[in-house]
This record gives sequence, structure tokens and C-alpha cells, in this order.
Amino acid sequence: MRGRTQETKTMTPSLPEDQTEKKSPAIFWVVVPCFNEEEVIEETAGELRARLMAMIEDGLIRPESRVLFVDDGSRDGTWEILRRLVKADPLIAALRLRGNGGHQNALYAGLMEAKDYCHVSVSMDADLQDDPDLIPAMVEKFYEGNDIVYAVRKSRRGEGLFKRASAFGFYRFMEAMGASIPKDCGDFRLMSREAIKALSLFGEDRPFLRGLVPLLGFPSAQVTFDRRPRKRGRSKYSLKAMVRFALDGLISLSARPIHLILIGGILLFLTAGGYLLCSAGREPGVRQILASIWAAAGLTLLGIGVTGEYIGRIWREMAGRPRYIARERIGEWGGNITPGSN
Repeated sequence: MRGRTQETKTMTPSLPEDQTEKKSPAIFWVVVPCFNEEEVIEETAGELRARLMAMIEDGLIRPESRVLFVDDGSRDGTWEILRRLVKADPLIAALRLRGNGGHQNALYAGLMEAKDYCHVSVSMDADLQDDPDLIPAMVEKFYEGNDIVYAVRKSRRGEGLFKRASAFGFYRFMEAMGASIPKDCGDFRLMSREAIKALSLFGEDRPFLRGLVPLLGFPSAQVTFDRRPRKRGRSKYSLKAMVRFALDGLISLSARPIHLILIGGILLFLTAGGYLLCSAGREPGVRQILASIWAAAGLTLLGIGVTGEYIGRIWREMAGRPRYIARERIGEWGGNITPGSN
């Protein structure tokens, strides 16, 4: 999985495995998952390159720093554009995955690939709704001793009422289900190399990073920003994808849905028993009988469905399939700072 294409140039390793002194400039990578983003990818690369160049000139990060784009099986011209950008700029590298595994999987792949080449990484979306101008402040928080820095959204400009309402409800619903997720934090976050290495120990088939990262237990901080309108193109998250995303997060982080079904079954049983006691000696009506049957059947099907989701996840975990398969790596990835890696 660590092979390189002919276009890849590898520099001689020059740093130790760990950067124990966080006050010295770090090798910094930005990981950007993308899927069918040909309309905006060049502008995203330009903004991120400008930000990295300014940070390098200020001595905040090392010249070996990179922007890593992860192409999650795009079907438009995204990869061809990335090829051109990589050839023109040594600060840009790209990873192409086989097939479309989803946003979280692409982000996870990028982090796992980057961890051997950087001391710290920031992940963000390709649509520029995550503000690149916030990155220096996040890096400063890292130098203050924080291994994880969350970017918290103060506002969500340019998004429709449904999107804002669903996002607001999602975080509150997950909290009610017992999942600990920082409110209004997406996948725009900083992680140190040590935190990413710890994340790699988790064995989830469908990693729900927004919930897994807080479980790492590393020192963390927050910075706030106003989420910008999308520059171009449209969101790749359909309603179906958002529902699947929410289910993945819920099932990954909480067993409370099963507990609620158990409680619902007990309440239904007690209600039915109380009704039978109260109506003793009277002939029940057709509506009451049908209502009882439908309630019991609905609760049973709900229980089977939720249990099936958990069993399906167990099956996928037991299958042990690779989370991602790299198809191609291009660009100057810089020195590998993990001894013994290829």
C-alpha cells in the first residue's frame, strides 16, 4: 500500500520520528477529501497554497509541508485537474482511491497516508466553506500543547433552512443518544501525528471521525469561525447520504437505541396488560384489537431493524476488509519521518 507511481519523488528523511519540541517548526499537511469537485478544486488549491506559503515564510511550518487531495473515485475531471496541479506545484500531492468509499473513508485514508510524513495535519472539505484563514490560529493552538483543535461553526452562511435545521438537530440528537460529539464541529479540525496514530488503532469499518476523535483523550482546544457559502458546485450530501451518515454515527457510538426499544417493549406490554385488566368482562372492539396488533408488530419490526444494523456492522468488522485501497499517489510527498516505512 506504500508503493509510489513513477511521478512520485521522495526526498531524503531529515527529521526524527517524533517532534517532542512543539515550539520548533513542524511539517504540516492539509488533507482535503474530494469527490466530483472539478468546478472548485483549482480555487481550493490556490487558496491553500497561498496560506501554506505565508506560513512557511513566517517560520510557522516547515517547507516540506504539503496539501494532500484525496480523490474518492471522482467521475468528472477532478483527477485530471489534480495531475496538472501536482506537476506545477511541489506543495501539492494527491492520492487516488479505488472506487467511492464515502467522505469519512476518504478523509480517514488521507490522514493515515499523511501521518508518516507530517507532525501535524488539518482536515477540511474541498468546497472552501471551511475558512483557510483559520489554519494559522489552529497551528498556534498546536504549538501551545494541544494535539487536537476543533473548528466550531458560529454561523452557516449560504446554507438552506433544511440544512441548518438538520445540522442543529443532528448534534443535539446524538447528544441525547449518549454520543459525545463537540457541537457544531464538522471535519475541519487539526490533529497531531500522535493523535492520528492513536486513531489508526480503532478498527471501525465505517469510521465516524466526528465521534471517534473526542474518544482519543488528547489535549484539545477550539477556535470559532463563520462557515462560508460554497464557492461553486453543489453539495454531494443527499438526504439519503445524510441519513446514512447519521445512522453510522449513532450505531458506532451508542447502544442506546437498543435500550430504548427494550423500554418501549416493556411499556407496551404493561399498557396492554393494564388495558386487559381494565376491560375484563367486556368484549374488545375491532379498533382496539387492530391498534394493539399494529403497535406490537411495529415495535417488533423496529427492534429487528435496529438489531440488524448492529449485527450488520459486526459482520463488516469481522470480515476484516481494508478500509481503502490506494490506486495512485502523485507529487513530492517529502521525507518519511517514520523509520522502517516504505
